[in-house]
Amino acid sequence: MDYGVCLLSVVPVRSVPDDKSELVTQLLFGEWVHILEKREKWLFVQNYLDSYQGWVSEGQITLQDSETFTNLQNQPHWVSGDLVQILENKSRNYSFLITAGSSFYNCNDNEFELCGDTWRYHGEMIRINRFDSAGILQNALLFLHTPYLWGGKSALGMDCSGFTQLVFKMAGRQIHRDASQQATQGEMINLVHEALPGDLLFFDNEEGDIIHVGILIDDQHIIHAHQKVRIDKVDHHGIFNVDTRKYSHQLRLIKRHS
Repeated sequence: MDYGVCLLSVVPVRSVPDDKSELVTQLLFGEWVHILEKREKWLFVQNYLDSYQGWVSEGQITLQDSETFTNLQNQPHWVSGDLVQILENKSRNYSFLITAGSSFYNCNDNEFELCGDTWRYHGEMIRINRFDSAGILQNALLFLHTPYLWGGKSALGMDCSGFTQLVFKMAGRQIHRDASQQATQGEMINLVHEALPGDLLFFDNEEGDIIHVGILIDDQHIIHAHQKVRIDKVDHHGIFNVDTRKYSHQLRLIKRHS
C-alpha cells in the first residue's frame, strides 16, 4: 500500500475524481493518507487519523514510502494551536500560512524534519494524546463566526462535525469525522441537566439519523456550525435559534470525553 502526506495548507477531498464534485472533507498540513486507488490524475485516499475516504488531486499529495510513514507514526504528534500561523520551510527558503489543527511529528523546539526538509512552525503546538478537556470551550470560541462549509474542517470554513473534530484535536483528542460517527464515541450522558460544558450534543432528523453536533457551553447555550459557527440556546427539546426564534435541531443524545 502506498502512502502520502499533505504538505499544503488545506486540500479538498471529493466524493468522485472530478474538480466539480462534492467536497466531503479536507486534509490539513501534515495529515497522512493511505492511497487505496489511482485513477488518471486522482488518488483515492484514506485519512490515517480518522479513516475518512475520498478523492484528492494527485499533485496535492506528496508520496512517501511505508518505512517513512511507520517511523513517523511512532513519533510524538503535535498540532497547531493558532487559527492561522506561518510555517517555514527552512531547507527551501519559503513560508506560507497554515490553519489550526495542522499536524507535526517528532518536533524539537518547534522544528521538525519532513520529506527531507527542515520545517519551523511559528506558533503554539499542542501534543496529541494529552487530552485537556478544559481547553475545549476556549478552542471552540476561537472559531466563532467562521462560515459554514460542507466538508470543511479549517479556520476558513467548516461543517458541524468538522468544527467539533478540530476543536477536540486542538485539545489533544482525535475523534471521528462525521456527526453520526462521533456519536459512537465517549460516555453517554442521560439527561440534559447532567451535561457539563464541553460535552458533545447530537441531534437527529425525523428518521432518527444523527445529522448535527455541537458543544455545550453552559446549561443554556451551545456553540455549533450552522450557517456559521454561532452560539444558540439549548434545552431538552434541542437548539433554539436566537435569530429566528425557532427550534432548528432536535436533541437526540449527549456524549462526554474524559
